[in-house]
Amino acid sequence: MDKRRLKGVIPALTTPFHEDQSLDLHGLSRLIELVIGDGVDGVVVNGCTGESWAISDAERAVIFRTATDAARGRVPVIAGCSGISAPETIAKVRQAQDAGCEAVMISPPWYILMGQEEIHDHFRTVLAEIEAPVMLYNIPRRTGVQIGVDVIDRLADDPKVIAIKESSKDWGILSSVIRRVSDRISVLAGYASFYGLAAITEGAVGYVDSSTPVFGARSIRFYRSARDGDMETARRIQTEMSSILADFFGLGTFPASVKGALDLLGRPGGRTRDPIRPLNEEQRLKLRQAMIRAQLLEDERALK
Repeated sequence: MDKRRLKGVIPALTTPFHEDQSLDLHGLSRLIELVIGDGVDGVVVNGCTGESWAISDAERAVIFRTATDAARGRVPVIAGCSGISAPETIAKVRQAQDAGCEAVMISPPWYILMGQEEIHDHFRTVLAEIEAPVMLYNIPRRTGVQIGVDVIDRLADDPKVIAIKESSKDWGILSSVIRRVSDRISVLAGYASFYGLAAITEGAVGYVDSSTPVFGARSIRFYRSARDGDMETARRIQTEMSSILADFFGLGTFPASVKGALDLLGRPGGRTRDPIRPLNEEQRLKLRQAMIRAQLLEDERALK
C-alpha cells in the first residue's frame, strides 16, 4: 500500500454481538456497507471500539474475512492486531494478511509499562516478521504507555510503517507528531470531535474516530470542510459533534454508548460483550434525549 493512501475519514467500528453475545456477522457487514455509503475512506475493525480484548483467535479471523468481503476493495480495511507480546502480535497480523486486509493497526503492549527502547524493539521485531503495512496506534489511556515522538520518528523511516493513529488526547503530542513525521507517513488524529479541525489545519490527513458511524454524513462534511478551508462550516460541525459526545460518552463503559446510539439510529450496534454492560433503560433514555437535541433523531412526541 502506498504510504499516502490512508487518509480522510476512517471509522473505528464496533463489533456487533447478538443478545447471547455471539458474533453478529450480518450486522458487521451491514455496518460496513452503511459507512461506505456515508462516504468514509476506510474502516478499522478489531480495535478498542471493536472490543478486541473480548475476541477469540477464531472469531478474529472471521471478523477480518467478513470485513474484507463486505468492503469488496472499495475502501481499505485496517485490522487491529495489537498484542502483549511480539509473537502474539505477529500471529494476529498473519490472520489479517490471510483475510486480505490492506493494513494493520498496532499499539504497544499494555500492562507491562515498557520503556521507550523496549517499545521500539517490540515494533522492530514485529516489522521484521510481517509483510502488511502498519498503522502505529498511540493510545496511552488504554495501554498505559506513550509511544514517544522520537520513537515514532525513527519508526516512520521503515517502509512498512505507513501511518499513525495518534490518540494520546494531548494536543501538544499530536501537534509534535504532525510536525515530525507527516512528511513520511499519514498522521491521523483520534478524537476528531475535539482535535480534528486543529489537526487537519496543521497537517493531519484525516482521522480515525469511533463516533463516525453515529454522525454519518455529518462527519464526512466536517472533514471535507476542514480539508477545503471552509472554517465556518468545520467549526460549526465540530461544535455540534463535541457537544453530543460530552452528553453521551459518560453513559456506561465504552463502547456501550456508541452501540446504543447505533441501535437508536437503526444501525447495527448490538450488545456489548461481558464484562461490559449494555446501557440500562435510564441511560438509553438519556442517550435518546441527547441525540434528539443534536438532531440525530427526531422527537417522536413532535410527530404526534
